[in-house]
Amino acid sequence: MNPTTDATRTEDLVTTIAERMATLTRTLCSWMQEQEHSLAELEQYVLGLLKELGASLVAGLCPLAASSQPSRSIACSCGQQALYQRQRKAQVTTLFGPLSFWRSYYLCAECGVGQHPLDAQLQCCAGSRSQALDELLALLGATQDSFVQAAQVLERLTLVHVSATSVRQATEQLGAVLLEHPAEPHVEPNARPPQPASAKASRLYISMDGVMAHLHQRGWSEIKVGCCYQTRTRPERKRPERLEIRAEHTSYVSALEEAREFGWQLWQEAVRRGALEADEVVVVGDGAHWIWNLAETHFPHATQIVDWYHASEYVWTAARAIWGEASAERVEWAHAQLDKLWEGKVEQVRDELVRWRESDQAVEAAVSYYTTHQSRMEYASYRARGLQIGSGSVESACKQVVTARLKQAGMIWNADGAEAVAVVRAWLKSERWEEAIRLRGVRRRGYRRKQAEHVAQASEREGQSEQQVGEPVELTLKAQQQEKSAQVLLQVQAELAEQRGKNGWGKAWSVTRQREMAAQRAQSTPVSTA
Repeated sequence: MNPTTDATRTEDLVTTIAERMATLTRTLCSWMQEQEHSLAELEQYVLGLLKELGASLVAGLCPLAASSQPSRSIACSCGQQALYQRQRKAQVTTLFGPLSFWRSYYLCAECGVGQHPLDAQLQCCAGSRSQALDELLALLGATQDSFVQAAQVLERLTLVHVSATSVRQATEQLGAVLLEHPAEPHVEPNARPPQPASAKASRLYISMDGVMAHLHQRGWSEIKVGCCYQTRTRPERKRPERLEIRAEHTSYVSALEEAREFGWQLWQEAVRRGALEADEVVVVGDGAHWIWNLAETHFPHATQIVDWYHASEYVWTAARAIWGEASAERVEWAHAQLDKLWEGKVEQVRDELVRWRESDQAVEAAVSYYTTHQSRMEYASYRARGLQIGSGSVESACKQVVTARLKQAGMIWNADGAEAVAVVRAWLKSERWEEAIRLRGVRRRGYRRKQAEHVAQASEREGQSEQQVGEPVELTLKAQQQEKSAQVLLQVQAELAEQRGKNGWGKAWSVTRQREMAAQRAQSTPVSTA
């Protein structure tokens, strides 16, 4: 045990840091006077010295969180008392780099579980990374173009070197935590809904779409993205007589799931955003059937709007099929149909298409599209109510959440990794980063000593009755490995000795003897007469 008092330890640390600071200052003064240096060089040099000083300070402060006189025993989870054993060193990688400190170790004789109370107090795990470093790694891993680039940016900013694998692990671990939250994806719409995240919204928009990502084994797969947002109407800058409707307060959901699972996640986010309290809910999307199936299931009373761009695109596709790409009639005919569509006269557009349905399959597809979504294309009515009729918000969401990070050149992802990174980006873009970080649990490291009876049971299973009951498992395994190694060595030596007796190459011949054997082989070789 450390017999010093808390006050003495504090003064010792103050003295040590003060002395090191004075030494660093003298070193810097000499360095500046030796030759000319730029401000950038000075900043970089001082940053490196302060990093080392900060690591020493943090390493010195950690033990001060515990008493200088450890208790003889502490409570164990099994109900017994864990007894103090000794001081053990822990190494943790932090924002200041790797640092080590000593802490008390306790062991319960009843259940064999060991614990370090200081680890739980500091919320750290020996041999791992600090939570502050993990947060920064996850943030960079989700926002940079690659994990390698994230590691480089971290080192440039903090002078701490980590591998790209560490960045990936931190990002995917946070993503795995977020994927499990909330823990009840199949809650019924009227049973225990999540609490709204903000005040009641008069109108809440919900939009959803899918974007493809390249995955190992599964190939190109769809990651579904949803967003919930409100809108604000303001005059356009270039044409103040016209109003534009802009999305704001957007939050995102992402999942590599089937539509049904994704629907529950989007519903929970919508409820969190106040869908149950809103005066009006509006669902905007393209013509994908799964979108409107989810809308009917989770938002049956919402106003459903097919995105204007997708609706008008079918007109242009049909026009090209009917009139040809270079025909002047194509543009005139398409504008006439778009004017009708803009006024919500979907039936007239469909009737016009029916006249040309025999000309091409594209026309037949347009007829089917407008027939299916006629009730979702009342654009004149939507504009009169001040509703947004475009799905640009969810298309932007797909780019921000998935495309910008997961679809860089040559990227192929594991399914779990892709989904984890996408969900981390979704929370980050939703301005819920601090909430996401709070959801992380403290990483724990288990310390358990095997008991004698467990060793005896293991020896019986292996048929090694000669093993002593009280022998530790680690020593037993080591002895077994040494015994097997010796047996293998003896067997190899015996085989080599046997081979040396049978093969001439195994004997140590002299140079003279080798020449004699070569002459004998030459005399016995028949001469060719060809």
